[in-house]
Amino acid sequence: MTKQILTPKKWIGKKKEGEIYRFQLLLAELNLKPEDIQKDTGVTVRTITNSIYEKKPLGAKLLREIHAKYGVSIDWLLSGKGQMFAPADDSAVREPNGEYGSDPRFERIMTLVRDFMINADDDEKAWLETQVKLNIAQYQQHLKSVPDES
Repeated sequence: MTKQILTPKKWIGKKKEGEIYRFQLLLAELNLKPEDIQKDTGVTVRTITNSIYEKKPLGAKLLREIHAKYGVSIDWLLSGKGQMFAPADDSAVREPNGEYGSDPRFERIMTLVRDFMINADDDEKAWLETQVKLNIAQYQQHLKSVPDES
């Protein structure tokens, strides 16, 4: 069996880059139009087309809804890492478990993150969750190279 190369449908417009291009690939893979996504998720066609045509970032609600409805990996959409579709048991964005042991620096950072999340709007929460997930390895490396001064 040969691996099929996906290309966005012509109606989507010029080839974009990054998350918008991957969003176009998703639309092509599932044979969806913005109207279909609106019907399935409640996210308006205008919001969806603003992302496609005006290069506006995919909002938190859209990301959560297409993850929930279609099983799409948010990591893949935002960073291109991993597979297009999340594993069946991956129903939520998870924080790393026990990766840092009891490092007090990590605990201080997580306290700041939790405090930020309490007052953040949905877009800010999605952005922060993504940043933590994408940069956690860099942070772990940083913790190993800098001695704890507490």
